[in-house]
Amino acid sequence: MSSGKMITYDQLMVPLMKALVNLGGSGSIDEIYETVVEIEKFDEETLAILHNPEKSSQTEIGYRLAWARTYLKKAGYLENSSRGVWALTDKAKQASEIDSRDDLPPLLDTAIS
Repeated sequence: MSSGKMITYDQLMVPLMKALVNLGGSGSIDEIYETVVEIEKFDEETLAILHNPEKSSQTEIGYRLAWARTYLKKAGYLENSSRGVWALTDKAKQASEIDSRDDLPPLLDTAIS
């Protein structure tokens, strides 16, 4: 992805779910981050953008992935069974062929409103 416009947290939801599928259904925050970066092909400039450089070394992509995880959990697609480990729920596993944000059911829209 070019460094033009930063991807939004809701645009990261599908790549995040695909990353978890690629990781066998669960993964650590770092594993998910690396897999999403691989899937989305973010350039180094994009990956270097910090969310709040005065307060933290967290990247903007990492920050937005955290929000994507939060909303997917709220909608019932993800769970975090132990600290820093996220997994697809049965509901997410039943949602086959999710290729775009539009493929996620309206329930997700209410979770992120």
